[in-house]
Amino acid sequence: MSELNIPDSRAYRHLKCGEETMVTGQSFEVVSNPMSSMERTQCSTCGAMFPISDFQWSDTGETLADYYARHSQSATDAQRFLCSKKFMIALALLGAFPAAGGCYYLVRNDDLLTKAICLLTGLAIGAFIGGTVFLKAFADPIKRKVCSVSDTRLLK
Repeated sequence: MSELNIPDSRAYRHLKCGEETMVTGQSFEVVSNPMSSMERTQCSTCGAMFPISDFQWSDTGETLADYYARHSQSATDAQRFLCSKKFMIALALLGAFPAAGGCYYLVRNDDLLTKAICLLTGLAIGAFIGGTVFLKAFADPIKRKVCSVSDTRLLK
């Protein structure tokens, strides 16, 4: 499949109830990414979260757990960590606190409301920068290297 023909959805079947869930948008991007460290997903029929081993892709019959293992088998432990939620949160915090401190420093002599607003704004901006660094410098390049595609929605 061409990189220009990225599918916009894919269905997976819950093995317990036998019903399909169609994933689209951001959810499809996350579910299709073997490096996302996702452990659970939702069944739209049952309305609850279950381990990924309880689901299979409707078009191939492969369980999501086997799909993740197959497409991420060449990933090192370091690459798995650098794509993990723990590392993403660490980078977001690493960006958030210095930015908040810098914003606070700029308004340290102002009233309490101004300090609070600037502190929260700094936290948000810093977390956004940390999250962007996570995606652009770590998760996306590692995903491309391990999975050999720029967009994991192309994987089967």
